[in-house]
Amino acid sequence: MRILQVSSPLQLGGGEIHVIELTEALRHLGHDVVVIGRRGAAVKPQIEFSFLNSFDIGTAIRLHSLLKREHFDIVHAHVARDYPLVIAAAYGLPIKVVLTRHLLYPIKSKFLYRRVDGWIAPTKQILETLGPMKPRKAAVIPNWVDLEKFAYKPRAPHRPITLGILGQISPHKGHDDAIEALRLLGPDYRLHIAGKGQDDYIAELQKKTANLPVNFAGFVALPDFFDAIDVLLVPSWEEPFGIVILEGMASGIPVIATAAGGPLDILRPGVDGVLVPPKDPRALADAIRSLDDKREGLIRSARQRAEAEFDIRKVVPKIEAFYRKV
Repeated sequence: MRILQVSSPLQLGGGEIHVIELTEALRHLGHDVVVIGRRGAAVKPQIEFSFLNSFDIGTAIRLHSLLKREHFDIVHAHVARDYPLVIAAAYGLPIKVVLTRHLLYPIKSKFLYRRVDGWIAPTKQILETLGPMKPRKAAVIPNWVDLEKFAYKPRAPHRPITLGILGQISPHKGHDDAIEALRLLGPDYRLHIAGKGQDDYIAELQKKTANLPVNFAGFVALPDFFDAIDVLLVPSWEEPFGIVILEGMASGIPVIATAAGGPLDILRPGVDGVLVPPKDPRALADAIRSLDDKREGLIRSARQRAEAEFDIRKVVPKIEAFYRKV
C-alpha cells in the first residue's frame, strides 16, 4: 500500500513518537509511506505544508492537489488539529481516510466526519467516545512498546525504595497525590519525578516537598530513569493510554496506576500491575506497601503480557490489517 501519514505538531511527544515508529514499522513491512507535516514538525516530514490551524484552507487545498496528483491508498491523521484538513482534502477523491483518536474527550459530531472511512482507538474507553459519530469502521488497537529498546532487568529494590513518576508535570497527572502518599509512607521511601511542566506549578510542588526526599530530575533518558527507580507510579486522575506503563512493564519495574482510562485496558489488577482509585493518596500508599510480597510475580507477568499484547512487531500488523479492511 501507499500510505500518507499526517502529523503537524512541533513538539516531540508520545503521539509523535507513535507516528515515527509506525512509519518505520510499515516501511519494514514493505509499504510505501510518506510523512507530511509543517516545517520543523517533530516527525521530520518529507512534505511540508503550513498547517496553521484546523481551518487552514490553503493547506487543505494544497493537500487536496497532492492527493489528486499522487496515488495514495490511505491517508492517516493522528491529532485533532489535522483531522478537518485531511477530511476536507480527501473529499471527492477515492483515497481512504483513517483517523487515530488518542484522547478521551468526545469529538463533537460534525458533518465533516461522515467522510472518515475508519477510526482507530487505543482503548475501549476511547472507542466509546466515538459512538455518537456512528463510524463506518472502528477498531481498538493499542499503543505499543518496542521491546528491543527496553531491557528486562528485574532486581532487588534500592534502600530506601525509590518511587518514580515520568511524564508531563501538571495537576491532572496526580503528582500531589504521590507526594501525599510519600508523606504517609515515611522514611523508607523516596520519590523521583522526571519530566517537564509549567514552572509555577513545579515551584509549587517543590515548596510542598521541602522536607521530603523528593528529586525533580527534569528531562531524563528512559534507561536512566528505569535504572533509578523501583516502582513506577502513574497516579493520573485520568489517563487516555499511558505508554510509560508499557515501558515499565517491559523493563521489569512494577507498576501502580489509577483505575481511570487507559490503565484499565493495560493492567490486570494483581496479575501484572496494581490499580488504585484516582485522587486517593492513602490507597496509593497502601498499594506501595503491599508490593513486597507480590513484586516478583507482577514483574514476570507484566513482561510476558508486554511481549504477548503490546510488542510493536505484533501491534503494527493489526494497523496494517485495519488499513486493508478499510
